[in-house]
Amino acid sequence: MHCQLASRILVQSSWQGALRRSFALSSSCRRFCNNVVNHQHQSNSHHRNNKSHPISSSSPITPVATRYRPVSFYRLTPLSQERVEQLRKQIFDQLTTWGVVGRIYLAPEQGISGINCQIAAPIHMLPMVRQFFDSLDMGQIEYTEGLEDLDTPCFRKLRVMIKKNLVAIKDVLPANEIEIQKEQHLDPEEWHRQLSEKGSDAILVDMRNHYEYDIGRFDHAIKLDVDTFREGLDELERMMLARPDKEVYMYCTGGIRCTATSSYFANKGIGKNLKMLKGGITAYGQYIRQNPKEQSLFRGKNFTFDDRRGERVTHDVLARCFQCGAPCDVLHNCANTRCHLLFVQCDECRTRMNKACSDLCRQVLEGKRTWNMEYDYHRQIRPSLLCNE
Repeated sequence: MHCQLASRILVQSSWQGALRRSFALSSSCRRFCNNVVNHQHQSNSHHRNNKSHPISSSSPITPVATRYRPVSFYRLTPLSQERVEQLRKQIFDQLTTWGVVGRIYLAPEQGISGINCQIAAPIHMLPMVRQFFDSLDMGQIEYTEGLEDLDTPCFRKLRVMIKKNLVAIKDVLPANEIEIQKEQHLDPEEWHRQLSEKGSDAILVDMRNHYEYDIGRFDHAIKLDVDTFREGLDELERMMLARPDKEVYMYCTGGIRCTATSSYFANKGIGKNLKMLKGGITAYGQYIRQNPKEQSLFRGKNFTFDDRRGERVTHDVLARCFQCGAPCDVLHNCANTRCHLLFVQCDECRTRMNKACSDLCRQVLEGKRTWNMEYDYHRQIRPSLLCNE
């Protein structure tokens, strides 16, 4: 009996010791997690209180098996300044808990008001993300998903920013003067049908920047060859005034620039024959994927404003390396951060030039020369300008 009692006491003691160690470990874990959450809360509070900075967070820790899906949408709707501030905090707080990263712009009703969103969300969180945005009472939202799921997100962190205008135009266009010209919005199927019938006779305008056009475009599209959206509006207006009775088709990446354009010209009393691709190239790419028997009228890559620098729609390579001329459609920024030129560079030249766009920048990186140029936006997107200096 003494042996049995001793054995029972030993087992009980071992069990109690294991329990104490488990409890201590659990307490330690809880303290660690609480410290992390408190630190993050304090960091976020700092950004919220300092309204001159966007709310942002680094990519959260996510399970190794998590895959991400790019999702984009925009909604033009009047939002008061107070409502914009509320949404900024509400969106950031909620998306952070779900591990969503991306870039979100909000603008108040004094200008082109609403929301413009590009995010990468864990796939299993997408239903909740959609439900959350739908609950914000900004009207019906039409989501467009990327063509490929990703092992790593295409954004490094979540940023929620407030701007004066969602789209930069030269004239003020308050939210209450924006009229969505729904009859001008062609869904991808109708867009494909009309352009297929018209062929080269269609007046088709690419409303994007020249570097976006270079890596991917619709057949027969007119390249405005401008550096800013405002310059593009001027070019399009001249084109429409010269051909007042002709239908003009326009497209952009996701549709927001074209929606603002149609409203802008409607407000000026022109542009009744202007038509646009609803959802932009992103939506058209989805249409082609879902209808493989249809031959894509868009060729190449759709430029994206994230770490991908483009999403392939077809296997056509339309651009060439800026340095050697080899077929290539991969965009990089110059490794010289004072330059930061966005340009097409093949792998061979990227190695040979040490990721620089020119001999000048390569020598600056090597410490052989000094960068003395003043900031110039056009130089950052026009390789020929830097090359000629």
